[in-house]
Amino acid sequence: MERWQLSTKELSRYSVIEDAIEGYLKAGQAAEQLELSTRQIFRLKKRLKEKGVEGLIHGNRGRSSPQRIPDALRDTIDYLYRGKYEGFNLSHYTEMLEEREEIFICRETVRRILLEKGSYEKKKRYPKHRSWREPMPKEGMMLQYDTSDHDWLEGRGPKIKLMGGIDDATKHVPYAQFAYQDTTEENMVTFKEIVKKKGSPLSVYVDKDSKFITTRHGGLHVNIKEHQEKTQIARAWEELGINAIFADSPQGKGRIERLWGTFQDRLVSELRLEGISTLEEANEYLHSVFLSKYNKKFTREPKVKEIAYRGIPEGMDLDRIFCIKEERRVQGDNTISYKGRRYQILPTATRFGFAKAKVEVQRHLDGTIHIFYKEEELPHKPIMFQEEKRYAPSHKEALAVGV
Repeated sequence: MERWQLSTKELSRYSVIEDAIEGYLKAGQAAEQLELSTRQIFRLKKRLKEKGVEGLIHGNRGRSSPQRIPDALRDTIDYLYRGKYEGFNLSHYTEMLEEREEIFICRETVRRILLEKGSYEKKKRYPKHRSWREPMPKEGMMLQYDTSDHDWLEGRGPKIKLMGGIDDATKHVPYAQFAYQDTTEENMVTFKEIVKKKGSPLSVYVDKDSKFITTRHGGLHVNIKEHQEKTQIARAWEELGINAIFADSPQGKGRIERLWGTFQDRLVSELRLEGISTLEEANEYLHSVFLSKYNKKFTREPKVKEIAYRGIPEGMDLDRIFCIKEERRVQGDNTISYKGRRYQILPTATRFGFAKAKVEVQRHLDGTIHIFYKEEELPHKPIMFQEEKRYAPSHKEALAVGV
């Protein structure tokens, strides 16, 4: 006869049923103690009389569950987690098992297997104090925008940064891109793509980085908002009618901070899995695979289905908005100086010369230079070094102007 070691629960059940058989307890009292029905008490009394203590042991004791994952598959799941998918979180790892290994198993089962194998440990979670803000009701009412400075390639390639935005209402990421530097121009490239894909949001929520807001100190006038010179990006947002809202801390723009946390977990793991080690490869994977997969999984429905993004008005040239704009005064020889070079302004059909006039110089994102006078683009040409020597002042002229 097979010997069984009774559990504490089974010992308690045996004692109560034996008392019921001996008449010390009525069936109702035994049922109350064991939290069973009276009918179950009569059934257990019969089984104890017929089979003895074995009658109280569960029929599946010592048997493998018919739904148990085979040992070979359990070993495979553990092996993949320790090797190929090392560093993936459990939800992400479960998705990879389905997408790439064709192993269809729920996250909780994966967690139990890895806990049993010792490959995964329960993480302690500490409570965090957060001030929750309700999401915007419409898509396009607010776009949270930021740059994440992280070791995205984990030392396999150059240090790169990720910039992009997330819709406050839907958690949808319209566009993001990797770049070597977090410059004004790179941010303009990113935001221009967002506007091209979705339109202009009503507002943009950013931190107080110097690319977005001028923060000067030293004079009383700089504290007067009207006297502060706008940054190039803030000026572009204003031209598009986008209201800039500035967060006082990273926690203020919590949705995009959580977005970067998710990307630093999932995207880093997938870049490692693909062996990606260059900026170009990282952007290709981000745009062709990761963003669409992320948006499909995490985008939510807004409270109001009406979209607040505004389309690009007919005739608006985004190249003339997302660019670097600076003012210059034309010299007497119809030239201007810009970034260490000189440019000769040529006559137009309506005006022969522009001496002393104020013109706007635009450096577009492709590096080309454009000069405008009252919304009219002026023809011009760069002056080569050899030509520039001919414009050098004489010794007497230099003394006259104090050169």
